Amino acid sequence: MVTPRGLTTGAFGELAQRNAFAVVFDICRGLAAAGARPYFVGGCVRDALLGLPVFDFDVEVFGMSIAAIEEFLSRTFTIEKTGKSFCVLKIRGFPIDISVPRMEIKSGAKHTDFSVIPLEDCALKTAASRRDFTINSIYFDPLCEELVDEFGGVDDLNSKILRHVSEKFSEDPLRVLRGMQFAGRFNLSAAPETVALCRTLSMVDISRERIFSEWEKLLLQSTAPSFGLRFLKNSGWIKFFPEIDALDACMQDSDRHPEGSVFEHTCLALDAFAGTKIGDQLEDEIIGFAALCHDFGKPSVTTQDERGIHHYGHDGVGLQPTESFLRAINAPKYLIDAVLPLVRWHMTPFVLYESGKTDASVLRLANGVGRIDRLLRLCHIDFVGRTKVVEKYDEKVDMWLRETAKRFGVLASRPAPIVHGRDLIALGMRPSEKFSEILDKCFDAQLDCKFFDHASGVEYLKSVLLQ
Repeated sequence: MVTPRGLTTGAFGELAQRNAFAVVFDICRGLAAAGARPYFVGGCVRDALLGLPVFDFDVEVFGMSIAAIEEFLSRTFTIEKTGKSFCVLKIRGFPIDISVPRMEIKSGAKHTDFSVIPLEDCALKTAASRRDFTINSIYFDPLCEELVDEFGGVDDLNSKILRHVSEKFSEDPLRVLRGMQFAGRFNLSAAPETVALCRTLSMVDISRERIFSEWEKLLLQSTAPSFGLRFLKNSGWIKFFPEIDALDACMQDSDRHPEGSVFEHTCLALDAFAGTKIGDQLEDEIIGFAALCHDFGKPSVTTQDERGIHHYGHDGVGLQPTESFLRAINAPKYLIDAVLPLVRWHMTPFVLYESGKTDASVLRLANGVGRIDRLLRLCHIDFVGRTKVVEKYDEKVDMWLRETAKRFGVLASRPAPIVHGRDLIALGMRPSEKFSEILDKCFDAQLDCKFFDHASGVEYLKSVLLQ
């Protein structure tokens, strides 16, 4: 329960990094002495009300021009150029943004086509009305310890409601995707009027760079990403992500997936992922997107017979829609390259365990997926992402694959070739196009466990040359 009376300047100091808080408080005190009225606003106030760590500060200043603020701040700090055209001053070296109330006027069809007009003398309620959601429209005066909540943001935080502040929300359609990640981060359900407004907006003119950032926040910062996906579905914006949209009508066998559709399973898998994050941003990002995309292949291969519903081959078929989705949201290449093999091989550990546990199968899997440790994380998330786990997760599969991969040194990497071109040269061969063919044959034999070290690898190489 949010308790606004308990929010004090001291509470901010306890929740924030001490150095940053000391700097921002001194800035506010200096601006007030110069005749301005500075307020904390946005995420820092929302997070402080929730008792969460405050990582950065947004300060909105009333009664002073942006030029005067910049002149004041430049006496002590270096001001970043980024943001100045939007009437936002960023303090170099500190997570602090200083701005004045402003109005954005669209000047064209694109998301980026707008002009920014400062409104430093406007009323606080007018400024608050231009913010996105009520939970982000709460102001706090750190000098007077006064909370100003013109649009009921505190009540919405308590009620777990995501509600837009005003009709000005529609001026920036990106706010719908911001709503997606806020819903996931704070377990919020959208107000009916907000859902209705979102359904009138389009994603067409939003830059792909900004789209990826919202998806990244949903997965890395959410406690329950499923709230974000359900907001996307309810708002109608799921249609802009057809790979996810297709999951909703794709049903699964009730014995193994009592939750029903692949969309429901994906929601549960993402929540399972959120509960198993390890705090390594790169690793969590890769696994989070893999959990989101792992069953994208199911809609195109679904069949049904007297034994139930099947999705044979969905792991391989899932590569194309996964790549399509990740490219559409402007995911970086390193992420695409890491997620695709996880989607492709996420069914393989259980298949191998049931069909025959061999060292060669593990080496070949390691060569295909690249990171067996990541694959095992995804397999566990996939298994527990259900409304009712109908069978116990078989730890024997995990233990066998993990221990075998460790024994061969391939738990977190692909197998490294043992035989190289220099070995061919040492045997008297001159470099030629045949080298690749011979070395590929040796590496294939290595994956089949026909040799395990350099000495036996060279002996195998000699046998190849005699053929």
